[in-house]
Amino acid sequence: MPPISPKMRVLLFLYSTRNIVGSALAIGGLGLFFGGVIADWWFAIVVALYAFGVLAVPADKELELQVRKEATQADLTEGIEELIEQSQAKLPREAVLRLQEIRQVVTDLAPKLFSGDVPMNHVIALSNAVTRDLPETVRNYVHLPTAFATMHAVENGKTCKQLLLDQLGLLSDQLSKIAANIYKDDADALVVNGKFLQEKFHAVSFVS
Repeated sequence: MPPISPKMRVLLFLYSTRNIVGSALAIGGLGLFFGGVIADWWFAIVVALYAFGVLAVPADKELELQVRKEATQADLTEGIEELIEQSQAKLPREAVLRLQEIRQVVTDLAPKLFSGDVPMNHVIALSNAVTRDLPETVRNYVHLPTAFATMHAVENGKTCKQLLLDQLGLLSDQLSKIAANIYKDDADALVVNGKFLQEKFHAVSFVS
């Protein structure tokens, strides 16, 4: 998971239950001071009340997890957007179209991928394909002169352009397989529900 920025950590704390409770207790301490209930050591008492509130309340782990999840989704979708924007000028049209197809698969999958319902091996496989394999494949190609990439055969009679399209095709197929596995449970549940509805609402004839 990507680390949370210092600014985000500050915002998380300011909006946390711990800070709210601590602040409420501190304000209560100030009320006692201005009401004449306490005089000596009032500042230390206010600070102690705030610290007690912060330490006594559990941290908002759920909120932090939500921020991490959204950041991770953004990393995947925005990462592939940036890859397309930065490389499309040097890529053949077929490769750009393939990248756009991959982007759509990733965009559709991202919310479900980090929902907690997807096996970790699928999460890791897709994340590696998008954040490591795909950028490396594109980067290797865009460093080449266009004429060399499109005209010079380098392996088994294929040009770099053809190899690029083959590799993007492999990545696209792999992502499609991952997507199929992820959606399989939902699809199976839909089939089961359909059979249940057919049995439940199937017209029964009482005429022999």
